[in-house]
Amino acid sequence: MRKEDLSMKRVKIILVLLLTTAIVSCGNQESKMENRSATASFKTENNSPTVSFSPDTLKIPDKGGRKLKGQVLYMPIYSNIPSNYKHLHNLSAILAIHNTDLNNKITITKADFFNTDGNMVKSFVSAEQSIKPLATVIITIPREDQSGTGANFIIEWLAEKPVNEPLIESIMIDLSGNLGLSFLSSGRVIREIQ
Repeated sequence: MRKEDLSMKRVKIILVLLLTTAIVSCGNQESKMENRSATASFKTENNSPTVSFSPDTLKIPDKGGRKLKGQVLYMPIYSNIPSNYKHLHNLSAILAIHNTDLNNKITITKADFFNTDGNMVKSFVSAEQSIKPLATVIITIPREDQSGTGANFIIEWLAEKPVNEPLIESIMIDLSGNLGLSFLSSGRVIREIQ
């Protein structure tokens, strides 16, 4: 054999060995990745362990603040808003009722939705609904709703004893087309008991 042929044969053997080593290494890496994925997936599917929270761990003591036993709120919801050329732009709306009390539940007794003309469209609470401490209830109004720019909710909540005032707000959203639009609205207390 010629010296050039022998040299070429060695190069081919070295390339084959390198390629084989690379394939075996990638196979091992892939196998390790699959094992990691299966493990991560397993942890996610079985839910994370529950972590407990105690208000007693807070450094600032509960020495008052605004404590109430109930309220009735007027909450504006904008199902649509005027845009260019007097055209109405439809919006989705989310009503969020957050129980901000660390220890006590609140009960939603009314969540009635009205259109611009003041006519009731729907009652979202057929039976009183309790909200645990630090939990939230979400009510959605779809983009297709035509209740109008003056649509609103009347929300009533009660508690067995004075609690932190809940945070109740509405978020209007439209992410259709090239436009991204969102804004918040806060309610107005029209009745309350302390």
